[in-house]
Amino acid sequence: MISLLWRTDVHCRDHAPSSRKDDWVETVCRKLTEVGEIARKFDCDAVIDGGDFFDDKLPVRTSHRLVSRIARLHTHYPCPTYANIGNHDLRLSQLDNLPENPIETLFASKVFHRLYDEHEYEHEKEGVKVRVVGVPYHGPRYDLDRLRNIKRHDEDWLICNAHLLASPQGGEMFKNEDIIKYGDLIDLAPSVDVFCFGHWHKNQGIEQIDEHKWVVNVGSLTRGSLTQDNVEREPGVVVMGFWPREKHIPPTFEFVKLGIEPSNEVFDLEKRVKEETRAMVLDDFVESVKKELQSSSDKPFGEIVESMEVPAEIKERALQYIDAARKGVE
Repeated sequence: MISLLWRTDVHCRDHAPSSRKDDWVETVCRKLTEVGEIARKFDCDAVIDGGDFFDDKLPVRTSHRLVSRIARLHTHYPCPTYANIGNHDLRLSQLDNLPENPIETLFASKVFHRLYDEHEYEHEKEGVKVRVVGVPYHGPRYDLDRLRNIKRHDEDWLICNAHLLASPQGGEMFKNEDIIKYGDLIDLAPSVDVFCFGHWHKNQGIEQIDEHKWVVNVGSLTRGSLTQDNVEREPGVVVMGFWPREKHIPPTFEFVKLGIEPSNEVFDLEKRVKEETRAMVLDDFVESVKKELQSSSDKPFGEIVESMEVPAEIKERALQYIDAARKGVE
């Protein structure tokens, strides 16, 4: 059997996201250490990383200290790590900028091995052969030929590691980025047996979409924001097992949860309540402005804002925007 460990969207950074109150670097490194221990426990042949290993898109915001620590940590893994490229791994999300980004240091030092475009991972052991191909993030409108052009060679199992949004329903994310529908994968990439998706942090589970096709889409290894999904989600990795095709044994997928601290210990939940309250006040303000404009179209906009029953700081911010917009027109 060949065993592969799948993880994605680690989002390493020097400073904690605004929603967290713990030591982000220590938390992420602890999780990465645990990933190595899981790989050892399951005798994994490789760790497959789905992209967005780093978080800050500007290279100067990721310290050499952090990159060095990540490199040392991975030297204790029992197997090699093969990594795809996510949008956060690149300045301006452009693949051409890869040489100036911290993940390139991990590639150049062989801490990570490349797994995107022409860089593939192929492994044969005990009569079974797997091949993993990578589709990196390449913009909000996906080039589906990157999937159509994936062809089977002589491997028993063909795996696609893609940093793209995917879901059972498909569609668009906020009308500005594609979401691939699971059902479309059957015809888009008929040779692929297993699709492993990074990019979407939500855990959408592991799903069999056809007699011989599976989707692994379990979300981010870390919880960086205060969305309900991140607060309640239990991050983990997936250990995948593959046998010789001739034995007619389907792949196995085991979701292994990581040890995490309680939400109230790592998230600033009071800040979340304040942000939600602020958002509600702003929504009410916008609706009030709409109504006032409809009934008082002859009044200056600034005068309407001044007369509204909303907190003074919101009035002041709105008037600043009006003044800035007016100067921009002039």
